Amino acid sequence: MRLALGLETTIISLMGVAEILHEIDGLPLSERWKVLEHARHLVEPQIPESFKEAMAEIERGEVVELDEALKELDHAE
Repeated sequence: MRLALGLETTIISLMGVAEILHEIDGLPLSERWKVLEHARHLVEPQIPESFKEAMAEIERGEVVELDEALKELDHAE
């Protein structure tokens, strides 16, 4: 599809998700990280604050494996 905007012509490619993912897969690793970071900023306002807090706890190593937590609960009783 071509759009004429003033003196410039812009070509717009209509792609599906599979095609977009295929294109991203073909990028060098550094470019893929840029795409990921940009996508994160696009959806960040929709991510619940509780999820963000939990991810920060995981990053800081402040989590316990579920199996370990269940074992601790069993021994506490």
